[in-house]
Amino acid sequence: MASGAVDLLTVGAVGTISFGVGAIVLFNIGSSMPKDPIVGKALCFFEVPYESDEGHCFKTRLKQGLTEMERVYEQQKEEREQEFQQKERELDATIKKRTEELAALEQRRQTLEGEKAQIIQARSDLEGQIKKLEEIERSSTSFNLFTARPWKRGLRVTTGIEYKSFVQNQEWVKSWCYVHFETSGGLMAQLDLGTRWSNGTQNEGENNAAALQAAGFSALEVAEARQLCAFPAAGR
Repeated sequence: MASGAVDLLTVGAVGTISFGVGAIVLFNIGSSMPKDPIVGKALCFFEVPYESDEGHCFKTRLKQGLTEMERVYEQQKEEREQEFQQKERELDATIKKRTEELAALEQRRQTLEGEKAQIIQARSDLEGQIKKLEEIERSSTSFNLFTARPWKRGLRVTTGIEYKSFVQNQEWVKSWCYVHFETSGGLMAQLDLGTRWSNGTQNEGENNAAALQAAGFSALEVAEARQLCAFPAAGR
């Protein structure tokens, strides 16, 4: 019984001594380890404080944080610059396109202005020509044209046409047909073969029997001569 108690006391004493020695060893290790740079960095990495730190770990982590912030800032700055350059290129392309469109519109406007000026000039010239023709029309008078066709006995059937004016030389007013001949007494006489007007009115001429007998023309010969008259068509 007494022997067991002695053994227990012996074990307890040994354990106490061992604990004390271990504590001393751990203290010595804890005091000496941070002095090693590698150990200090490891403790700083795991955020384990130690007595001899003296702010080195904080400074290291602060420097690392600032370095990371600077890296992120530079990266974001580069991304923003690239976005800005892209938008700037797009804006330049848009401005160039709009400038080309405006230049095309300006060219078209100048072309239209030129065409407008030509039209105005042409209209002015035409108005001047019309005015000149109107003045000529007011100052001009009617005129006559004659055509003659051979008949018989050396005589000619003559047709006269009176036109309205030199400007309107396609519009006639009156046309008449006749034959000049010499009587047996040596006098000049006229055989009337008819008259026509542009409105369609006409007559066959006024020749009495005595005049026909004096000229020596028969009614058949008068009708034959009338066929040689160059009367214009009515309305022309």
